[in-house]
Amino acid sequence: MDRLSTTYGHLWGKKGQSVAAPRAVGSDVRDLYAPAAVRQALLDDVTQAAQLGLSAGHLGEASVRLKGDKFLVTAAGSWFQGMQDADLLLASETPEKGFAQDGLPAAWRLHLAGYRQHAQAGASLLAQPAATLALMASGHVPDARLLHGAIALGDFVLIDAEAEPTPEVFSNTRVTFVKNVGVLVLASTLQQAISDLHLVNRLSEISVWQTRGSAY
Repeated sequence: MDRLSTTYGHLWGKKGQSVAAPRAVGSDVRDLYAPAAVRQALLDDVTQAAQLGLSAGHLGEASVRLKGDKFLVTAAGSWFQGMQDADLLLASETPEKGFAQDGLPAAWRLHLAGYRQHAQAGASLLAQPAATLALMASGHVPDARLLHGAIALGDFVLIDAEAEPTPEVFSNTRVTFVKNVGVLVLASTLQQAISDLHLVNRLSEISVWQTRGSAY
């Protein structure tokens, strides 16, 4: 836990704050690809993730897939708690005029790599549930066999944040553990990704207690 505190301690307990300036394309394009209802749904979902304790400070990242291989993405440095419409960006799978190139989340390339391997994925979530971070700090990932239904999440993979996201990494998993960053989940919806991550954290809680027990 000391390693965990060193890495993430400065983020705990801070109040959410929104990005100061809007970082989006023109309102016409914005409304065309991501109508107000879509944007509000993402805002509601990330707020729920924060309330469930799944995100640490401004490290949380989320996106939803839109038509035409476009995405609605939370801007880098934004907070899930109290996030506003101005904190959302439109992004494209490939560089495209009128879509965000700057201000994208730090791990956006990992989100994209996951989307490319999972054509059915409609959303991605990168967050930092406490028990999972504690387990990762010891170099482990949870055992999906510990809870009924968790095996449906696929294989669990642990990667370095700087690693090149090869197709093989994401081919058999929707849940990727990124060292010193958090857990990336691909799912059909953002609500499902939140539910999956909540399950991952529950698995991690069990694994942490088992690890502690084996030490005595």
